[in-house]
Order: sequence, then structure tokens, then C-alpha cells
Amino acid sequence: MEYSIQKEVQSIKRIQRFGGAVLGIYILLMIVALLFEKMLLIPLMWTVAVFLIFMGHKQYRLLRYVSTHSKSLQWLKVEYADTWISALLMGTFMTALLTMESLGIGIGFLFGIWGLTANHRKRLIERQLKKHDPHAPTYEELIERMG
Repeated sequence: MEYSIQKEVQSIKRIQRFGGAVLGIYILLMIVALLFEKMLLIPLMWTVAVFLIFMGHKQYRLLRYVSTHSKSLQWLKVEYADTWISALLMGTFMTALLTMESLGIGIGFLFGIWGLTANHRKRLIERQLKKHDPHAPTYEELIERMG
């Protein structure tokens, strides 16, 4: 099990190491899409959505190893589902906004409410995780300790 955790942390560290370069390329592509062809924003946003889901899955897998209580595992699944919903709303919002503006505005309203309540959901999930598994480290602490 220790080997699996170490391997996951190494994979996450590798992804984080290239974060600055990827962000620069993303911003450049966003500017090019806005200047020349707005429809290029759709695959760009869906790429970001898939990346969010991928990183949420890595976080879930990593924290699943150190979780000891079944209720904390359920809350980790809730956190992972929250990541999925956020990513899907983001991709759907951009697609609908560029293809059907009226529907895009409605989905944007949902996306905005979802974004405004993100801190509340995050605190609720963290509080529940600490309640059921008080000695379990957070995602950042685990990466710091194992890296």
C-alpha cells in the first residue's frame, strides 16, 4: 500500500511540475480562440473539465488509502461527485453559451450559483471528514509529507 501511495504522489508531483507551462499555453490558446474563432473555446473548456475530473480522481484515490472510517469514504465520494458536477457544468456552460445563448445564460446562472456555494460545500465536506476521521491528513498535507 505504501508503494501505491508513493506512486500516486509522484504522479501528482509530476503533473504539478508542468502546471506553469500548461497554464501559459492555456492562456495563449484562450486569447487565440477569442481573437480568431470563438468555437475553439468549446474543446478548450472541455479539456479543462476532463483535467479537473482526472485530478479529482487522483485526489480521491490518494485520500482513499489513508481513510479509515466508512463514513469518511462516503464523504470522499461526495467530494469527488462535487468535482464531477463542477467540471460538467463548466463544459456545458461554455458549449451552451456559444451555441444557444439563451440556454447558455440559464446554465451560466446554475454554474454561478454552484461556484458561489463552493466554499460552503468545501468546508462542509472537510468538517465531515475531520469528524469521522480526525487524524487523517488533508490532500495537501499528504502530498507534502510523501513528496
